[in-house]
Amino acid sequence: MDQEQHSELEQLRAENAQLLADKAELCKMLGLMYENLELRTALKEQEGKASGIRVSRRGRSLERAKIKRDTSPSGAQDKKDNFQATCRDPKMVQHYQRVMGEIAFQLDRRILATIFQESERFYGFLVSNVKEKILQLTTCPLTQKVDEEERTKLFERKHKLFNTLQRFGYNKHIHPAFTEYLVNTYGVLKDRPRPGPEFDSYQRPEDLRTMATESMPCNILDNVNIIIDCLKCLAEEDGKPLFL
Repeated sequence: MDQEQHSELEQLRAENAQLLADKAELCKMLGLMYENLELRTALKEQEGKASGIRVSRRGRSLERAKIKRDTSPSGAQDKKDNFQATCRDPKMVQHYQRVMGEIAFQLDRRILATIFQESERFYGFLVSNVKEKILQLTTCPLTQKVDEEERTKLFERKHKLFNTLQRFGYNKHIHPAFTEYLVNTYGVLKDRPRPGPEFDSYQRPEDLRTMATESMPCNILDNVNIIIDCLKCLAEEDGKPLFL
């Protein structure tokens, strides 16, 4: 009897070990599938561009060329004429520009917090290097062993999130660099808004779009509105204010 129980126990152990091995292999295959899907998407975008299909603002280098600020005297005058500004107070325009920088900062933080839910600090994290951070966090620095299950989970979150934002015009090859540009160019709010009329205004996307129209150059206004729409979407999903 003892021998039969021992034999059954050994068989269960062997089956359990096989199940664990199968699970690890499936996680690895799923992670590779997501990476392959991202590569196929990028390839299709490049093929579409090469065949003359109009794809809105493809390529980070192209976008940077579009949004780069010309510091020459003539360029400065062109930029000044390029504003759709109805707000003529320079201080108010500057304040609205900081609000746009804050929106970009808030969106990036929300994206990182959605993907890396177990992390409390995001020093060194950028939306533009999310993939590299996933690979880094799921690889043991001492043994180089990969946590396939955790890697798959993070890639699933990333894929789902960017698919959601894509519905609002977000392009993962363009807008991470664009939000960095907004923050670096215009800064963020120096003081967090307190409850009151101003705070309420920051929670209304229509008010934020008005601020954008009154302070942003025409050639980046469409992208700014995409950032506003994406932040509104994530705020609705997590049930928190637009400006945390």
